[in-house]
Amino acid sequence: MDPIDLRYGDNSRLGGADITISLTPTQYEAIHDEVENLGGWLHAALWALARLRTHEDTAGHPYISGPNDWHVAINTLDKHLLPRLEGIRDAMIRTHANAGGSLQNLATSMDVSRSTAQYRRDRVLKGKDRPSTWENWATGDLRIDPQDVSDR
Repeated sequence: MDPIDLRYGDNSRLGGADITISLTPTQYEAIHDEVENLGGWLHAALWALARLRTHEDTAGHPYISGPNDWHVAINTLDKHLLPRLEGIRDAMIRTHANAGGSLQNLATSMDVSRSTAQYRRDRVLKGKDRPSTWENWATGDLRIDPQDVSDR
């Protein structure tokens, strides 16, 4: 069974598309405290992407964004979603290395050159203040209040 379900048009709640991401009970238990916030932040990213491409408001009317219209989206992406995605990626790089993964395999996985993969892996494994706060969050070694990101 596919863990992602897409419903389009009249089959969706707002007439455009619904994206449903399903988790097993074990997966949900591991991340249940973060599911609602992560879903909201992912929605903000998709909303901003659509707004950038359509130049329309949520009712479908033409809209020219002003400088104050992007505060929430920028803050959501910069302070909430991106640090967590980077933490997940870094935890995966560390786990890959600890499992004996080769640099060539990492490079292939990241679709980068071997030297770039080595640089990124070295940054994760040997960089200052590592593992990072968000890498620790990703592995469950640190619980972070979703709103408490101002000092991270």
